[in-house]
Amino acid sequence: MHAIDPTAMRRMNRASVFRKVFEADTISRIQISKDLDMNKATVSSIVDDLIKEQFVTETGYGASQGGRKPVLLEFNRTAAYVISIDVQITHATTAVLSLKGDIIWLREQPLYGADEQPTKENLVIKLEREIQIALGQVPNSPHGVLGVGIALPGMVNAERGYVHYLPNLEIFDWPMGKELEKRVQLPVFIDNDANCGALAEHIRTGKGNMVFVNAGIGIGAGIIANGQLYRGHNGIAGEYGHMTISAMGLRCSCGSYGCWEEYASERGLLRILQDHGEERNTKLPNAAFTSHCIEKATHGDDTYTRAFAELGESLGVGIANIGNTLNPERICLGGSIAGAYPFVISRIEQAMNQRSVSRNKRIRIDVATHDSVVRGAARLVVQHVLFSPEGTW
Repeated sequence: MHAIDPTAMRRMNRASVFRKVFEADTISRIQISKDLDMNKATVSSIVDDLIKEQFVTETGYGASQGGRKPVLLEFNRTAAYVISIDVQITHATTAVLSLKGDIIWLREQPLYGADEQPTKENLVIKLEREIQIALGQVPNSPHGVLGVGIALPGMVNAERGYVHYLPNLEIFDWPMGKELEKRVQLPVFIDNDANCGALAEHIRTGKGNMVFVNAGIGIGAGIIANGQLYRGHNGIAGEYGHMTISAMGLRCSCGSYGCWEEYASERGLLRILQDHGEERNTKLPNAAFTSHCIEKATHGDDTYTRAFAELGESLGVGIANIGNTLNPERICLGGSIAGAYPFVISRIEQAMNQRSVSRNKRIRIDVATHDSVVRGAARLVVQHVLFSPEGTW
């Protein structure tokens, strides 16, 4: 049995103490020591370092437990900042956030021009440009920018920073994280957009096992199991958009037939509307398509209301399958289709009731906040840089 290297142990202890202070409103050194079962002197030494580095401040006194009142500690949410980008097929949302997830600055920009073909080269150039613009919006702080988190609409190995495949952009096999790091000279962390959404919603609610269904031009799912993202062997777990819901169904862009996203995504919605004589000239991807359809339904257009109902039924079939396989506490609907929640939820719940087994019929279906993905991408940076023993701080 090998002894643990003292330097490695110090990094592990520091990451644990850091996270404890970060996740508490206020906490004392003695409480950290008790919660982590860590030597009081070790905790005090680490906390003293964090105070010197301005990550932690002393903020008053807590209630006495029989002796002197303990000094309370608070995390300095503006000790540094994070840049995050939610990359979608048609547009990118770029944000500057505090370490606790407060959005300081945000903008949404088209990603490609009308006649522009997506490639690795022009995507990385556009992302570098977005990062440089965001850097100009970062407030002064002791530690500047810790890193960049990027959410991508496809199959990603987050641990390696590697893109396997971005559908619709037709980008394959790309060590994107390393390439972008060289350009911007900052740590870069990438993940699937549904994973980022799941991470943000899990943090926001503090709930247990859950699934984030990201429904837009395609469908993906982020899975939280036992408080952690479940990514699978190669990092591509959650591709529920490509589960078969119709064995002899429509051909999907992935090459298979009857995939869920052909019936329950923006592509499914457009097909339903075109079958009813609407949106004949509409082509996807189109950033305004779903919001346009929601506006039509909101103003009482029966064709659009019925289209969303049909879409909701298809969503419900897939969500029931997710419920039956994973039995989560809740399922959260995100992506552009989430804006149509009032028009689809009754049919989702109806399908769940018909197709789910036992207590899976009672799984709660929530709607995500509109900025879940960009917040989750920012949290990637915090987890890797501050909470990991291999982090740089």
